[in-house]
Amino acid sequence: MGDLGFQYSEAFLQWIWENGLFDHAGLHTECGKSVQILEAGELNKTDGPDFRASRIVIDEIMWHGDVELHLRSKDWYAHAHHNDTNFDTVFLHVIVEGKSEQVTTQNGSKPFTLNLGPYLSNNLKVFLKSFEDRKTLPCSGNLNFISEEVFHKQLEKAHSEYLEKKTNDFLSLYDPEVLPSEAWKKALILSVWDGLGITHNRKPMRMTGERLLAIWDGALSEEGVKLALKEAGLGESSDPVWNMKAVRPANHPEKRIKEAVRMTFEILNTPFENFLSKDSIGLWEKWCKNCEIIGSSRMKILFGTVYLPALYVSGMLFAHQGLKEKVRATWSDLKTPIPRSLLKKFKALQLNTDNYSRKLGSIHQLKSYCKPRKCSECFVLKNAIQS
Repeated sequence: MGDLGFQYSEAFLQWIWENGLFDHAGLHTECGKSVQILEAGELNKTDGPDFRASRIVIDEIMWHGDVELHLRSKDWYAHAHHNDTNFDTVFLHVIVEGKSEQVTTQNGSKPFTLNLGPYLSNNLKVFLKSFEDRKTLPCSGNLNFISEEVFHKQLEKAHSEYLEKKTNDFLSLYDPEVLPSEAWKKALILSVWDGLGITHNRKPMRMTGERLLAIWDGALSEEGVKLALKEAGLGESSDPVWNMKAVRPANHPEKRIKEAVRMTFEILNTPFENFLSKDSIGLWEKWCKNCEIIGSSRMKILFGTVYLPALYVSGMLFAHQGLKEKVRATWSDLKTPIPRSLLKKFKALQLNTDNYSRKLGSIHQLKSYCKPRKCSECFVLKNAIQS
């Protein structure tokens, strides 16, 4: 294979080994002994060898023990495994590139070496060649046989995970030191302010929202607007500092502050018990109408990324299973007007845009899988390699 230079190298190799993504026919150690893998072992997430309790037949002799994986043989010594008693149980050293060399353990044993390089599928090799290109998705351009069905399955997984992530984001704003109803409303309000500050002014928007809540009781909406604009400052030397560069008129802080105040007014003046009903999902649209921002793409996005996670937390806090199920069902069917610029990298896959263009999970897929190159955890690559 040569020097592939792929990042997250050992984690990726572990994934290949764990899932058996190589040709099992004709496996031989570097010293010429036949290899039959019965059990790859259990991935070890603590100190010691990568895989525990492996069962492998080497030249018709059954071996039980541990397997260690590296890109190159020399990594065994670079990681000082030869001086570590935790590695005395290793009987097989798996590498993937470079010249092999015999390694030894602290107790003097000599594990067999298996170089997986020659046994990797051509599809995987094609993928690895494109892995270094940070400008495109690793699976674009080369793996042209990506399954629409598997791609959709991966997006469903990412979509579900994104609700969990946004729920955790909401909980990070929840103050356990105050009454649950007050803490929940405040977290929702600050989440709205934060969301309306995307992308240039999230921090100053949230700071303004916090300051407003400290001095305003939510009695009159227009009074809240005046107070918020005063707290925001918006001058060149104001505190908080606002970023006005490349801000479109629709995202100007003054406009967003007014929208945030009016939504805050609606939240503060809604009885908390109204949030504990499955019908509470309809409150967001009602607020948007009252605030005269119905049809806003930003508010439709925040319905998914802010309001639904907030209601899910409410269901968690007050053991309302019906509300949680309603939120999940709504989230599953949710169609959101996502800006095309955020999803432009998907175009290279030449797949049906209906599968991803209005699904919030697409954002999570790009941010949490594609951008950080966590391809080893993605159904798309695994299916393409095994095709």
